[in-house]
Amino acid sequence: MNKSEQNKAKVQNIIKMLNEINVDGETMEYILNQVGMEQQMLKQLIMSSPIEWSIRLLNEKVNLPK
Repeated sequence: MNKSEQNKAKVQNIIKMLNEINVDGETMEYILNQVGMEQQMLKQLIMSSPIEWSIRLLNEKVNLPK
């Protein structure tokens, strides 16, 4: 098994573990922060989502009480 196959197997195990514990959004956010990927993931999700979703979320953030 080469390195790429080993990594794919590890990723599948991680996904299985996350599903087993029913990981929630806050825990996933914590994981992303711990591996230093929060900004990269934010950008990827924004760029791959319909623009309407991004606009709606941005408007929600802008209109939060201060």
